[in-house]
Amino acid sequence: MRLTILARTLTLAALALPPAVGRAQAASGTNAIVATPGTPPVESGVYGFSGGKSPLSTDPEGVIGECIWIFDAANQRQVAKGDCSEKEPGKFRVVLKPGRYVVHGPGGNHNVEIKPGGWVKVTSVALLPIGP
Repeated sequence: MRLTILARTLTLAALALPPAVGRAQAASGTNAIVATPGTPPVESGVYGFSGGKSPLSTDPEGVIGECIWIFDAANQRQVAKGDCSEKEPGKFRVVLKPGRYVVHGPGGNHNVEIKPGGWVKVTSVALLPIGP
C-alpha cells in the first residue's frame, strides 16, 4: 500500500515539473531539442582514416584502438584523441571547437584549421617497410 501511494506521489510530482533542461515544448506537443546557451548548435572537428600500407598492397589497413592524437596549434599540448573501432578499422571522428590544431597520426603530422560547423578530412597512412 505504501509503495502504491509513493509511486502515485512521484508520478504527480513528475507531471508538475517543467520540461527537462535543454528541451522546450514544441507547438505540436512534442519535445524539441533546443541549444542551451554557451553550446554550439552544430558540431565541428576532424574525421578520416588512420592506418598503414605496404608498398606491395593497393589498400591501406586501418588501425584499431587509439589511432589519432590532436594537439594545440603550438604542437605542445594534447587536447584530444581519436579511437578507431574494430567494426570499422582506421575510421575516426573527433569533435573539436573551431580553431587551429596539429593532428598526429601514423602518416605524420597535419596542421588543420577547424571552422564553426566545419569538418576537416585527414588521411594519415604510414608506408610500412617490406619484410625479408
